[in-house]
Amino acid sequence: MMKTKHLVLLSILIALSIVLNWMENVFFPWTVLPVPGAKLGLANAVFLILLLVDGMVTALTVSVLRVLILALFTGTLATVMLPLSLGGAVASVLLMQLVWFVCRERVSLIGLSIVGAVGHNLGQLTVLSFLPGLFPGLTALYYILPGLLLLSVPAGMITGWIAKHIYPVIKREWEEQ
Repeated sequence: MMKTKHLVLLSILIALSIVLNWMENVFFPWTVLPVPGAKLGLANAVFLILLLVDGMVTALTVSVLRVLILALFTGTLATVMLPLSLGGAVASVLLMQLVWFVCRERVSLIGLSIVGAVGHNLGQLTVLSFLPGLFPGLTALYYILPGLLLLSVPAGMITGWIAKHIYPVIKREWEEQ
């Protein structure tokens, strides 16, 4: 059974990821960045921290919950945005877990965050490639991919910097429960 403090911390982190995602949508709409679909991914800082303090299952669960809650609140539950968001969220956490498992001693939070940003973009493009009629051919994906991957580096650095500053506080609270 889950301890009360553990449940409260998870609830706070889910709320934080939702607020970060909302802030990003308000202050950095998709039209600001030069590549279609590019975003900073500020909420990924929460999943990165959860991956380190409680593992992949928790990070994946909170990531999926955030996507579902936001889809419910924004009215995108029955749109193409839901599978795209889920694909990006799942791929991001899985790729960060893989790199963390293989390179734990050699990768920083910022490096891991960049991996998560790349994974998010690859996950979304993978889902998009399986949704016929929504995108003008798979070759168009290859035109978007270099720009998205290039933007993954600064986006991952910003998100990683946020995670680096939040991580010690969350880790300390997590260990005290």
